[in-house]
Amino acid sequence: MTDFRTIFEQAYPGKDTIYEEIILPIFKTAKDLRKTAPIALAESDKQTILQASIIAQVSGTFPITFADVTVQSSVHLKRSRVSIQNCIRKIMEDNTSALIFFHFADNLNEWRVSFVHRAETLKTSTSAKRYTYLCGTEHPCRTIAERFQKLVKKADDSDITVADMLDAFSVEALSKEFYKALFNWYEWALKLVTFPIGETTKNTKGGFNVKQSGDNNEINLIRLITRLMFVWFIKQKELIPSWIFDINELKNILTDFNPNNKKSGNYYNAIIQNLFFATLNRKIEDRAFADDKSKSFNKQFGVKNYYRDNCKKTFFKKTNKEIIDHFKSVPFLNGGLFECLDALKDDENKQKNIEVLRDGFSREPYWMAFIPNHLFWQEDDGGHEGLIHILNRYNFTVEENTPSNVQIALDPELLGKVFENLLGTYNPETSKTARKGSGSFYTPREIVDFMVDESLKTYLLQNVKGMTDDQTKILFDNNIDSYNECNKEAIIIAVKNIKILDPACGSGAFPMGALHRMVQIIQKCGGTKDDEKSVYQLKLSLIENCLYGVDIQPIAVQICKLRFFISLICEQEKNNSIAANYGFDPLPNLETKFVVANTLISKKQSEQSALFEDPEINKIKQDIKKVRHAHFNAATAKAKAECREEDKKLRKSLADLLAKDRIYNQEEARQLAAWNPYDQTTVSPFFDKEWMFDIKDGFDIVIGNPPYISTKDIPAEAKKMYEAEFGFNDDTYNLFTFKGLELTKNNGSLNYIIPRSEER
Repeated sequence: MTDFRTIFEQAYPGKDTIYEEIILPIFKTAKDLRKTAPIALAESDKQTILQASIIAQVSGTFPITFADVTVQSSVHLKRSRVSIQNCIRKIMEDNTSALIFFHFADNLNEWRVSFVHRAETLKTSTSAKRYTYLCGTEHPCRTIAERFQKLVKKADDSDITVADMLDAFSVEALSKEFYKALFNWYEWALKLVTFPIGETTKNTKGGFNVKQSGDNNEINLIRLITRLMFVWFIKQKELIPSWIFDINELKNILTDFNPNNKKSGNYYNAIIQNLFFATLNRKIEDRAFADDKSKSFNKQFGVKNYYRDNCKKTFFKKTNKEIIDHFKSVPFLNGGLFECLDALKDDENKQKNIEVLRDGFSREPYWMAFIPNHLFWQEDDGGHEGLIHILNRYNFTVEENTPSNVQIALDPELLGKVFENLLGTYNPETSKTARKGSGSFYTPREIVDFMVDESLKTYLLQNVKGMTDDQTKILFDNNIDSYNECNKEAIIIAVKNIKILDPACGSGAFPMGALHRMVQIIQKCGGTKDDEKSVYQLKLSLIENCLYGVDIQPIAVQICKLRFFISLICEQEKNNSIAANYGFDPLPNLETKFVVANTLISKKQSEQSALFEDPEINKIKQDIKKVRHAHFNAATAKAKAECREEDKKLRKSLADLLAKDRIYNQEEARQLAAWNPYDQTTVSPFFDKEWMFDIKDGFDIVIGNPPYISTKDIPAEAKKMYEAEFGFNDDTYNLFTFKGLELTKNNGSLNYIIPRSEER
């Protein structure tokens, strides 16, 4: 029996092994063509592809070609779509399916297995869809090994079909399998973890009296998974050192480390929290431990980007300097995802040394979050398995799949499905649990892509003079790499000026889909160079100036931001320069781009006045805009804090003017000023496009999949608010439709998924 896993987890074995050990066991009638001449490539393609040759072919009811392709490097594979397509076209001249083994001239330790298939009626292989597994010494290959073994068993009884191959390369099955394992872990962990919540006060026995379970644990546990998933993604870019997930290394670093301990949580407190809050969230040269353990309240109290040690008994066998050096290979990434949510109390009494805990990142044992070691490290006992082992079983990729190119790995979009399922376990709007194992809480990629494309086509037809339907077909054709019509400059300008809102953004499927298509359009029109730095800067600009999202769940917004962080990271390449942060620009702060708010409730202006008519109001508005631009790019905790304090003062001044000029009444002006975009834990009871996003006339595109909550399930208090807002009550998708129309420009478009009337 072929040991597929051993083959797939080694360096590329060559055509002979591929034919003998992979092709023949599954396709027993494969005709050997290893000694035939290589495929003739165009001179322009040889800069990317060194050689390509046919290994074997199968005829009959399922004709398929097997090929070996040597690519210059993984960078060439990513950036040279035309050459790759031309090569695939040559391979598929005889058949409508191919199994292609891509490997790199500069690195045999990574290679790819791609199944390419097109429908019989299509004439060109550029219309084919490519499904790919990553293989090699650095990739877990359990999934492809198991699926190829299944093909061998099928081949013993009957011929392999297209359906069999598509099943073997199904990413949906992988996603469901992963979600099931993760959800089992989540339910197990909920019973065992403890996150602190409340103020840092002690009870009469000297203990911490506000640790509690319940809903707080659910949200904090999802937030923990979110952060750890991000870490697992950036491991693919070699940004996280291997020792962090190596038991033997950890035993040399941590005092009394037992991976199966159910009463100790030193792995999470000493390693994971310090990675999150003091490493990824702090510049390399500034990293340091918090000062003297003997002082309960010192100048660093409440400053949450210093390394923490247990003030009662040290976590570490090594010195502080040695621990800092261990983390030195991790770049500073910023972006808010790893901003500790513990904070000093901010109230009118200005109480000192009072801390509000949420993450529990502390030196005091009774203020720490507790995640027992075995939740991470327990071997599968037939019922429960540690999270690290679950993650190690799967391939992750930072590159999101496209309609024509699917990597059989967990990409950020697939994790969006997983997290929306976890979010669906508790709905704060209805206060009901909704535990389901299906994918009913996410929007399928095909639907997202269709809606994004149709809305952008409509926008371009309306905003680019002379734009035709035929031109949009060329522009949106995934198999055409350049657009050379005379209006391409006008298209670039129009795309860069678009304003798109998802009023119920969830994990960010629609804004992310829009970003990808907008980048493709600008690239196709020649609006940016096809290199990592240029694409990174383009994405950064589009995120800041074009894309907006709102959701009522703080954790959903955090996941949405995570998707954008990963999209930016995948456009940067690592180098060895510590001074240059290993080649990575700090991630932007997206708090003013994706906000936590109740989209359905607005603040009503006076009918006698329009917002921002007063010259002083306009001046403050421009000052706020400048501060938020500075915050978007702020790279240190100090710079962010200064921007946030200035933003707070300006909001207060603006609210006072709005009330003075009777644009809003006193109470509504007070609520506007109280809105803090930088608080990741609270929900704004209202949404105002101008106050929050500086959008006055409305959005060019409002797009999304609004929540479907039946009128009978909406709490009584919410019904009262909706009655006051709309003048009637209805299911939430209907309310979102009215609100969407209100938020859309006069010549804009509203694009929603709504249920058929008989399903209401």
